[in-house]
Amino acid sequence: MIISHDFGISLEEYAINGKRNNFPIFDKCPNCNCVASGNLHRHGYYWRNAIAEEKEVKIPICRIICLSCKKTFSIIPDFLIPYFQHSLEIIIKRIEQFLEKKKSKGSRQLLAFYWRRYQKKLRWIHSFFVDLGEEMGLSKDMKKEAIKYMKMIRDFGESLFLRRSWGHFSSYFMAN
Repeated sequence: MIISHDFGISLEEYAINGKRNNFPIFDKCPNCNCVASGNLHRHGYYWRNAIAEEKEVKIPICRIICLSCKKTFSIIPDFLIPYFQHSLEIIIKRIEQFLEKKKSKGSRQLLAFYWRRYQKKLRWIHSFFVDLGEEMGLSKDMKKEAIKYMKMIRDFGESLFLRRSWGHFSSYFMAN
């Protein structure tokens, strides 16, 4: 299971802190809800690539195991999307640049991948905001909708959107 956590720091700071980051302490197991004391243990770290605008770093991802249910959890910083190397900020920025017809860094194939994935998630994003109380319809003009929801995600806060929308209809932003 992957748990997104707000460390309150940037990718660069997270990389510098490494294993000394302030990882969360749980009161109960996120899976079986047993009391954490004595049951949840750090199970090590794995390293993953994280790419910001001009920097690529390897960062540690903390793993936790519940001795009661034997489930393991990975705690990823909320500036990353699971299974993506580029940061959330970069992915959103590149999609925005595409929507605004501005020149974007990076390969056009990667941009096309992000754009297709974002388009595929538009109805999911719409339903998330409707569940929050937004009253709006979904027009047939997908580019117009893409721009509207990109602005809403920016206004909401990218990291907050990722954390709050996690698990909405058993999915997350940019998931396949």
